[in-house]
Amino acid sequence: MKHIPFYLALVFLAGCSPEKNYVLRVKPQQLTEPEIYNRDLVYDVVFDAQELQMDSLRNKSRQLFLKGMDQYANKKDAAGAIKLFKQSILIFPDAKTYYELGNALLDAGNAKDNYASAISAYGVAEKLGFKPEPMIDYKTAVAFAMMRKTDPNTSIYNVTGNLESAFKKGFLDTALLYADPALASVIRTEEFKSMYMQLDLEKISKNAAGNLFALYRASFQEYRQPFEITFDNVDQQEHRQSISYGFAGFIPEMENVSFGRDVSHDFFYVGKVAETPAYTAVLYSSISFWGELMQPVTTKLVTYDPAGNIIAAKIFAGQFSAEKIKVGKIENNEITLQDYKRIWKEPIDKVPFDENKVEKYELVAKATFRLTETGDIVEVSVPANYSDSVVFAKQ
Repeated sequence: MKHIPFYLALVFLAGCSPEKNYVLRVKPQQLTEPEIYNRDLVYDVVFDAQELQMDSLRNKSRQLFLKGMDQYANKKDAAGAIKLFKQSILIFPDAKTYYELGNALLDAGNAKDNYASAISAYGVAEKLGFKPEPMIDYKTAVAFAMMRKTDPNTSIYNVTGNLESAFKKGFLDTALLYADPALASVIRTEEFKSMYMQLDLEKISKNAAGNLFALYRASFQEYRQPFEITFDNVDQQEHRQSISYGFAGFIPEMENVSFGRDVSHDFFYVGKVAETPAYTAVLYSSISFWGELMQPVTTKLVTYDPAGNIIAAKIFAGQFSAEKIKVGKIENNEITLQDYKRIWKEPIDKVPFDENKVEKYELVAKATFRLTETGDIVEVSVPANYSDSVVFAKQ
């Protein structure tokens, strides 16, 4: 008898038993708490979840992350934040969640080996592609330095080695280093002084702030124009590399009056679309994670001078509701922005989005702008009914 392929055997069985439906379902890998610092396993879980496009898990995870940030940064409750960050990771691991988990573990102190866990958390964040990369090495050095205070057997080279790696990757904020109490005893050692002299950091330490902006610029993927966000990708599902809170100084809407972070939104790199000696133009998205489907997404085009100061900003694209969207295109520094209304086949208050479909798009308004040689964004043609905000003008 000839061998029957497995998939044909399933068809055969299904044909013999019409009253039953045999459906093969691929279940995503899920972490358990003992596996939370297993770098390779975490990477596989993320890869599998992305392949299966499990956006609902990502959204639930992000909601817990934002609650954790509220506990950590606003309420100053590191222990409470650690629990929420871990819950978030168990649902869907993310580089920035691991990074902030490491920070919370450091602040929580040495109870139950928090320093060792923080080092492990930073290691997973690195594996998942956290940016800026130098901060992983810097924070790992801090964790080893704090560990040395309770465990003298911890080698000083664990600290200086990670600091050297951070410097080589672009960390130049020596003001932060010298002000960090965890490193106060380390910077007085001969091991640190020798490493510092070899890197010749004295020549570049004066430009620390400028180099933070250099790291920010380098974190964006570079795109050649034309670059376009269309109907199909206004939700920016393909750009979900989260921006570190260390770059909040370059993203004003990342800050709020309570603790300098917007706990209802997260921010993601989209790309760098222009760079000259006079300015850098990047796109980033702000996404609200409250809700399962149709989360509000706003993508901004922002230009910066060489010091990192904002020259101009413009909403480039977005999904502002189930019906209202904006698409954008930049080509030869000419910017075309269009507001559209989605027309759904069925009423959206009666039929779920995953069972509904878009029937057509109605153009509401079209505007054009130009990106100048100085980085300004100037109007070319803007009709009266064009909305330069996340809310369209009433029709």
